[in-house]
Amino acid sequence: MKKFLLFLFVFASISAIGQDKILMLSGHALEGNVVDHNRNNLKYEMTKGNSTKTVELESYRVFSFTKDGKETVMYKRDSAIGNYLSEQEMRYFIWGAQDAMEHYKGKWAFFSGIGVSAVGGYFLAQSFVLVSVPLIYPIVTSIHKIHPKESYSRDPKLLNEPAYLTGYHKTTKSKRFFQALKGSLLGTVAGVGAFYAIN
Repeated sequence: MKKFLLFLFVFASISAIGQDKILMLSGHALEGNVVDHNRNNLKYEMTKGNSTKTVELESYRVFSFTKDGKETVMYKRDSAIGNYLSEQEMRYFIWGAQDAMEHYKGKWAFFSGIGVSAVGGYFLAQSFVLVSVPLIYPIVTSIHKIHPKESYSRDPKLLNEPAYLTGYHKTTKSKRFFQALKGSLLGTVAGVGAFYAIN
């Protein structure tokens, strides 16, 4: 039994090592077997269990892919398609987004969204303005920027790089908005429910 488990562990490790790494401009990383790429698309095979399917990605969404330990950068600076950053600046941007994904949770936006929208839901339960309550707080809370702590950054020197900060801010803004939206929807329902329960 132990030998069998050891075999499965070694097999899984070898499979993981053999996977190509695809780095998206969003900062997300994908794994699979890259089978083809050109200026328009990148195709890779993704295996799950006993089934394998081919996935096609638009090249403009991909920064690079790493195959057999060699990175191939697909990103090109081109203002015509909105790629204003240089290759190195985009790498900083991606690092900022990844650090935000790893460290920033935005839970305070969820819980404060519940509180704020519960009050709004209660007092506006019979008003047509009620439909706007769940959206107000997420929009307001996404305006200000969350600056990364030094301990959240993979390298403190990156805190002086504008592209890194832009990537961090964009990701935290998105996470904060959706956390606040979830909390606001829940709070609005709770507020309306409390209004009709009391009245």
